[in-house]
Amino acid sequence: MKKPQPFMPPRQQGAATLVVVMALFLVMALLAAYANRSLLFEQRIAGSYARASLSQEVAEAGVEWTLAQLNGTGVNATCVPVATDGKRFADRYLTINAADRSLTPATGDMKWIADCARDTANQGWACRCPAADAAHTTQPVIGGRDLTPSFGIRMEAASRGGTLMLKVLGCTSSVVDDCGADMADVSKNQLALTSLSVRLGLVGAVRSPPAAPLIVKGGIHSTGAGLGLHNSDARSAGQLVSMGGTWVGMVDSRLESVPGTASNLVVGQSDEVLNRADTDVFKMFMGASITRYPQHPALRTITCGGDCADAIETAYKAGQRILWVEGDLAISSNKVLGSLTDPVLIVASGDVALAGPFQLNGMLVAAGALHWDNTSGMPSVVNGIVLVGAGMETAGRMDIVYQQTVADQLRNRMGSYVRIPGGWLDSDANK
Repeated sequence: MKKPQPFMPPRQQGAATLVVVMALFLVMALLAAYANRSLLFEQRIAGSYARASLSQEVAEAGVEWTLAQLNGTGVNATCVPVATDGKRFADRYLTINAADRSLTPATGDMKWIADCARDTANQGWACRCPAADAAHTTQPVIGGRDLTPSFGIRMEAASRGGTLMLKVLGCTSSVVDDCGADMADVSKNQLALTSLSVRLGLVGAVRSPPAAPLIVKGGIHSTGAGLGLHNSDARSAGQLVSMGGTWVGMVDSRLESVPGTASNLVVGQSDEVLNRADTDVFKMFMGASITRYPQHPALRTITCGGDCADAIETAYKAGQRILWVEGDLAISSNKVLGSLTDPVLIVASGDVALAGPFQLNGMLVAAGALHWDNTSGMPSVVNGIVLVGAGMETAGRMDIVYQQTVADQLRNRMGSYVRIPGGWLDSDANK
């Protein structure tokens, strides 16, 4: 009888399989880590592109915002339009020579003349427009330094008169100075910036101001004390009036020109050009037809019933200098409208009726006829220029005094700012 064999446990196998499985796990872990690294890299690239696009859009918004401000009315220290006691953006930051049309930024020691940050809560921009000689502060316009974009602007003189270079820095930080610091800090803070340079030009409110106090498409009919015209400016040869018709009721003693000049040399009656039916006297001097002129960005339309003097005075106090009245215009209040150093341009697309004593410093344009009555015995005067698209009738005593300084400002200082085609440069930096 055989002795039973002792029990022997079976030999374990699969060690090689375990090694292979562990190796596969290691490879899969390495692949997962590599894929995650690639995903993080792509996420960072996508974030950089998003920030770069944001800074580009903010810089473009800064250009449009500046154009709107230059063509706007009086603003306060937060760049908000005000009805009174404001100062126009162009007057705050530009010195404009009305004689040679040169534009010089009056920026003092400011790095940015104005800066804005996105105000998400109010769906707009929170901005600062300090005085031109004030130092720029680096505090945020609004609280926080999260991904709240901002922009800063400054202006530089250009080589040609009537032009300037606008420089805008768009930044993805709420403090625009964060993007104007050392590029190492910009990269460290993962900010994006876009710098834009745009050349702007001034389109004069009146392209070719008349070199005479009065231009009338038709004729003039005067009664009473008579219409007084005064022009002692030698550059304009003392011209008093040009008209397409004749002047009935002219009083020689009410005409004042360069000493020693005969009245027939400065009173142009039956002007061949003005007498032509196809002559557009408005376009000849204003630079655009009566239908296109309201497209001036700086022009403001006022609405008034009856006497428009109060509406004109209110608009002027708010910083509006190019005023448009659709239809007829009437002024009968004893007011002083505009000033010789800061005149006003008033354009009516219909007839104009002036009555009583008042003083207008600037230019009055009537697309239709002009009726001017003053029997009050008090002065009724326009210091500047009057342009009439039809005929003119006067009763009583009134005066138009030609001012060369007003003519210069109408052409070289007053107007609208626009982009010059092809006058832009941009550069991006994304870190």
